[in-house]
Amino acid sequence: MEDINKKITQNKPFFDFDEVIHYQIPIDENEYYDLILADTISEKGKIFEFLLREPCPETKEEKIKFKEAIKSVDKVENTAINPKYYDELRTQIFAEKRCDQFFIAACDPIYRDIFIFKMNKEETGMAKICFKCGLYSFSNKSAIVDCFNMNGELRRLKKIISENKKS
Repeated sequence: MEDINKKITQNKPFFDFDEVIHYQIPIDENEYYDLILADTISEKGKIFEFLLREPCPETKEEKIKFKEAIKSVDKVENTAINPKYYDELRTQIFAEKRCDQFFIAACDPIYRDIFIFKMNKEETGMAKICFKCGLYSFSNKSAIVDCFNMNGELRRLKKIISENKKS
């Protein structure tokens, strides 16, 4: 634990951004598993598996595939996050934090919440979150994310999503 905390730059943002888009894919577990565990997986099932199960895309080809996939799903809710939350997102949620302990969730994540971070209209990062089990995937592989959600980040992020939908 001490070794990780020594490497962390407290509150260093994972992403540089001036815009955040939140994609939410409202699919329940049963519907998701029906799609991906069918004897013959449909094209729709393959798209959902790619979006909801795979970690953040890294290669140029994966990023192109992601953009095409997210556009093709009719259920996706796509919402710009209000800029009034940017400072908190930058320094309190999607930022390096020290922690006293950390745990590793043991589940099969379904990344229903996807955040795209942009600077000057260009994508600078992505975060995929499974709120059910607390697992996550970040595109910034140089960020130290071991303590992510050990300080209540997901609880606050859920509240921001809820507040943002109301405004």
